[in-house]
Amino acid sequence: MQLKTPSSLSMGLKSVQCILRYIGERQGDVYRLTTQEIEKMVESILKKENVYPLTTPCPVCLGILQTYIDEEFLQKIKNAVEKDDYEFKTFICSLTIPVCIFVREHSVLIHLQDKFKDEYEIMTLPDFVSIKEAWKLRCGPLLSNLINVPFDQKSMFDIAVLFNYERSDKECAFLSDEKPDIFIKRKSKNFRNLDETFTRNNVIKALDSMSEDLFKRLYKTPPSPPKSACNFLDIKCSHEPVFVAGRYNKYSRELSQTPWFIEGKRKGVSSVEEEICNLIKRHSDMKKADFQRQVEKMLMSECRPFVVEMINPRKITVTEEEMILLQQEINKNSTDVKVQDLQIVSKEETNNLKEGEMEKTKCYSALCWAAESLTANKLLKLESIKDLVMQQKTPIRVLHRRPLATRERTIHSMSAKLQDDHHFILLLNTQAGTYIKEFVHGDFGRSTPNMCTLLDMECDILTLDVEVRYCHGV
Repeated sequence: MQLKTPSSLSMGLKSVQCILRYIGERQGDVYRLTTQEIEKMVESILKKENVYPLTTPCPVCLGILQTYIDEEFLQKIKNAVEKDDYEFKTFICSLTIPVCIFVREHSVLIHLQDKFKDEYEIMTLPDFVSIKEAWKLRCGPLLSNLINVPFDQKSMFDIAVLFNYERSDKECAFLSDEKPDIFIKRKSKNFRNLDETFTRNNVIKALDSMSEDLFKRLYKTPPSPPKSACNFLDIKCSHEPVFVAGRYNKYSRELSQTPWFIEGKRKGVSSVEEEICNLIKRHSDMKKADFQRQVEKMLMSECRPFVVEMINPRKITVTEEEMILLQQEINKNSTDVKVQDLQIVSKEETNNLKEGEMEKTKCYSALCWAAESLTANKLLKLESIKDLVMQQKTPIRVLHRRPLATRERTIHSMSAKLQDDHHFILLLNTQAGTYIKEFVHGDFGRSTPNMCTLLDMECDILTLDVEVRYCHGV
């Protein structure tokens, strides 16, 4: 679509890229022409010559589509990317622009609709190429040639270019005066110590809720020329997470699954997560591992799957040989944890770890204590209990890190072997996600029914082992 409009000059646009946007041009090849070529093309459309005093900042893009689209600036981006030393196969660029630009674009559209009603009456801002899109249409392929890596809108590697305009908040202030409920200060994502009042979302929301007449009383249409161009602030590179999956065995009851802190004090010396992830960190920043924090439990007869999410990794390609060496090093450095089948997996594949979790079952062996004297006949009655549905509130021991909720869980089957008058081995086949310790001692009545109510005496658990992760009967 290309509009028949001679209106660009009356708006005082200084960027030929912005003129292209407002005459409806959407072809990427056109945006990649030289400034001189675009000038001639627009002059031909507008039938005027020498109409671009391009030395002053554009009142809409604030200079972004003037100063920051040339080879010199793209070379600066290339240097920043090379300095950060990321491994990437494709890239995408994202721009952070001053929020006052959305006010200026709104002003331009109102001006066009007033002056050229036939052409622009039904137009909205999404009908035009945005400043960000225009920059990418031009600079994406050019930067691709410069760094010799394909530009891909779905890439996992992002080159973020940040711009700042010192008068941006001042230009938006009239919006918060008129619509105070929309604007609440928050911490800026890009600047940790900066309170951010005006964001893209709340500025657009305020503009959408404001009548055209009120806007024109409070803000000039078309927008006034800026006193200065916006400033280039920073270039930040980041890569989406990469996932390492595998299986592990744990051979120590003293080892928690993740670092365990209660009221700021550490419990235990190490954890499964640390034993595995400290070595993986050599390849990437690591944020989390999909582990459960349980101390007195050993997983001996079957390996348990895990996923490590590596945040903003600089290295994304690991050969099979490198993965084998990493696995061997983890196993060599720890006597309490052993891993196998380490591999890179996709985000979609990590969902398999949680898929159908509530339908899966686990088999446990627990050494339990009873306050009163037991008999084999009394324990034999447990075998007749099938698919016992219990209500479990979030255990007291994990309330510091998990929300309070009541969960329905099922004990599919159970049996018990008497050890002496006060001790027995409890064998359980349960729904995954069942809190076994709490099923035994009741957690002060927070898990019901429990072994205390079933045996009509106080019970507690001494040790707990996972026998089989997914099982079919005891």
